[in-house]
Amino acid sequence: MLRMMKMELAVLKKYLKQITFTMLIVIVCLVVGMGSLTSVPGMAFLTVKFSVSMSASAYDDQNGWGSYRLVMPVTRREVVQGRYALNLLLAIAAAAVAAVLMTAFIALGSAVELPEFLANLAVWDNQQLEATLAASISCACIGLCICSVTLPAYFKFGMTKATQYLPFIMIFLSVAPFLVLGVIGGPLLDQVKGAIELAETTGGLGLIAFAALAISLAVYAASSFIAVRLYSARDL
Repeated sequence: MLRMMKMELAVLKKYLKQITFTMLIVIVCLVVGMGSLTSVPGMAFLTVKFSVSMSASAYDDQNGWGSYRLVMPVTRREVVQGRYALNLLLAIAAAAVAAVLMTAFIALGSAVELPEFLANLAVWDNQQLEATLAASISCACIGLCICSVTLPAYFKFGMTKATQYLPFIMIFLSVAPFLVLGVIGGPLLDQVKGAIELAETTGGLGLIAFAALAISLAVYAASSFIAVRLYSARDL
C-alpha cells in the first residue's frame, strides 16, 4: 500500500498547485462571506478530499494509466487501499495546515493592530472554538460519506463513465432520508427532535458529533472493501 501511495503522490504532483489554489479561493470566499474563520479547517479538508479523489481518478483514464499501473508490483487491493489512505491523509494534512495558519493569524491579530475587517476575524473566544470544531466535524463527515460513494463508482466504471451515474446516485442519497421520514411519518421526526433537544440541555452534542465522525470513518473503511471487490471484478 505504501508503494501505491508513493505512486499516487508522483501522479498528483501536477495537480497539487491547482488543488491548493482552489482550496484557497474557496476558503477566502467563505471567510469574506461569513465574516468568520470557523469554517477554514473544515473547508480545507472538504476541498482537498474531493479534489484529490477526482484528480487521481481522472488520471487513471488518461493514456491507459490505470491498466499500465497493474503491470507494476502492486495489487488491485493495494491500488484501492492506497488511494483511500492517501486521500484521507492529504485531507487531514490540509485541515491541519489551515488550522495552524488560522491560529497564527489570530495570534498576529492580538499582537499588532490590523484593519477593522481583519481585526474582527482575529477575535477569538470559546464560542468561536466550538463553532470551528462543529464545522470541522461536519465537513469531515460530509467528505467521508460522499467519497464513500464516489470512490467505489470511480473504481468500478472509471472517472469518465462514473460521472454519468453519480449525479443520479447523489440526488437519490440526498432525498432518501426525507422519503424515509415521509413514509414512516411524524413520530420518528419528533423522536429525533426530542433527542437533539435533550442532547443540547445535557451537553451531549459533542458526543453525538464525535459518534457521527466515528460512523463516517467506519463507512469510509467499509467503502474501501467494497471498492476492492468492484475493482477486482473490473476488466482493464
